[in-house]
Amino acid sequence: MKIFANILALTVLLALSGCGDKPAAPTEGSAGHNTGVAPEGQAAHHENGEGPAGRVEITVAAQKEGGINTETLKRASVAETFQAMGRVMQDAQKPHHVAAGCAGRVTSVTALGTSVNPSDILAVVKNAAGEGTPVIAAHKGIVTAVHAAEGDQVNEMTFLLTLTGIDPLWGVLDVPERGLEQARPGQKVEIKTAAYPLRTFKGKIVFISPEIDTVSRTVKARVEIENPEGLLKFGMFIDASVRTGAYFQGVAVRADAVQSGPAGAFVFVKTGGTAFVMKPVVTGREKDGLVEIKEGLEPGDKVAVEGAYLLKSEMMKGLMGED
Repeated sequence: MKIFANILALTVLLALSGCGDKPAAPTEGSAGHNTGVAPEGQAAHHENGEGPAGRVEITVAAQKEGGINTETLKRASVAETFQAMGRVMQDAQKPHHVAAGCAGRVTSVTALGTSVNPSDILAVVKNAAGEGTPVIAAHKGIVTAVHAAEGDQVNEMTFLLTLTGIDPLWGVLDVPERGLEQARPGQKVEIKTAAYPLRTFKGKIVFISPEIDTVSRTVKARVEIENPEGLLKFGMFIDASVRTGAYFQGVAVRADAVQSGPAGAFVFVKTGGTAFVMKPVVTGREKDGLVEIKEGLEPGDKVAVEGAYLLKSEMMKGLMGED
């Protein structure tokens, strides 16, 4: 750990100040250096003792002011996923052709593109006796075609409009050939789209094509997508995270806790009320804002998950000899 910290310190100094420059030495009696005691609201950077280049001390008040928070690590069970892109299909949606149900003259009809629910009135047909008969929607969907206009004479079998279901929607994913062994029907899928970046739509794979596209080297996978609010539209591009059904078991931290340096990824582990020590880590997979830690941390370690960048900045100041 000492060797890694010293190498990182030297690398950072060279990268930030240039090979020919030396960091300014702290002046005698300057606050926060060598004494190991930080003034209220400031950080002290130890230049001796354990972890000389990777240790930061920051007062409790400064931690609170800087939004530095920690979490004690536990073993995590995180679902394994693979990513695929695709789009919402239109030609695969189930159309419902709505007939007049009686003979007469059309006095009103729902406009193209209207979203309707069961029991909504789609049209009104006035019969020979002058009575208006409502045509009722039997399904939830969107009006994708209108076959009659106001004033048209129709009979019982005349189609007035076409209603297309929008919940669920069908989507098609392009699964890369190299990831095909991970895909199978029944897998749960989380859908994202540019139109609603903060929303996640649920779905599942229902069919995987037996053919591969010889140009793109992808296989089509049909996905059933829940769309209860009708937000997703035909033709939208979608990003899918497909759960394989497997899980990785081990230590995971929030992505914000992992910082990058010239020597690789590292986190800050709290070792006392005011002390944080930089620890190098080897990261693995990432899912739902969590990063798998393959090496470097153990359950029980108290890691800075918020404000880690502030600790990194304070460590850099110490390496540069700044107050």
